[in-house]
Amino acid sequence: MIRQLLDKGVITDEILANYYTTFMAGIFRSIRFGVNSAHGKANMVRFNYFQENGAFTRNEQGLYSINIDKMTAAIDSLSKLILTLQGNGDYQGVDSLVKESDVIGETLAADLARLEAASMPVDIVFKQGKKVLGL
Repeated sequence: MIRQLLDKGVITDEILANYYTTFMAGIFRSIRFGVNSAHGKANMVRFNYFQENGAFTRNEQGLYSINIDKMTAAIDSLSKLILTLQGNGDYQGVDSLVKESDVIGETLAADLARLEAASMPVDIVFKQGKKVLGL
């Protein structure tokens, strides 16, 4: 849907790139909670599908970069795949997709361990409310 805003001139290519980067950061964050939940499995499917389709790259320093054109194509093809599986009621196809894709590879596991070792928080809790404000 964000690309429709781009097509209509409401956002720029730079904003689209920022969106894709934030989208991938959200995938990393979700994976850090674990892949046993439905959200974790779904995000691993996305991560592995995007990786297989060249939507992002990882350099030797462990930094990830988005390829905008390939990310766009991967989002489109993954969406088509998921919607087709759902539309056809293909439970076996969904099961196969999840089983093949909900695995954290060695490289990703090492990168997630680096985040943990750096004490990078998985979630941020904001202290808010009347008591915090002294009201």
